[in-house]
Amino acid sequence: MLDPIVMSICFGMRLTRDESFEIRGQVYLLLLENLHKLKSRDKLLAYVSTMTKREVREYLRKSNYLNYMSTDIKEAIYSRDIWTPDVILEISEASEDLMKAMAKLDLLSFKLLTALFLDRQPSSYESISQRLGIPVSSIGPTRIRCLKKLKKIMGDKK
Repeated sequence: MLDPIVMSICFGMRLTRDESFEIRGQVYLLLLENLHKLKSRDKLLAYVSTMTKREVREYLRKSNYLNYMSTDIKEAIYSRDIWTPDVILEISEASEDLMKAMAKLDLLSFKLLTALFLDRQPSSYESISQRLGIPVSSIGPTRIRCLKKLKKIMGDKK
């Protein structure tokens, strides 16, 4: 009964299947621990829904995904309870615009921004340094230059 709610929220917030099952387990554990606090059986679905969203946000925060998103993107993704086709289209178009702009970057800039912000598992500066063949100490300054290039490209589009 609760599985479809928990899983749809997880998938709606773009978690993988494995991440969703991890969240599901955490939500069920919290539900068992806090069931005595629930005052009305009628509010169980709302309670589980709210708890799931909180757990997903906490999971994402701990995974450092949210640290790389701007406030506007966070609000666009997480402030809506219902994902309408218009919202999904809007987010998809913004993602497509970003990827088209990134495709116009030089190869090193593209690889660096991908490693820093788009890889599912965040990499350490050391592993990025080895993978891209650049010194660890230059990753930060290079990142800033890459983001400026990307901003210019995206600004030119408008």
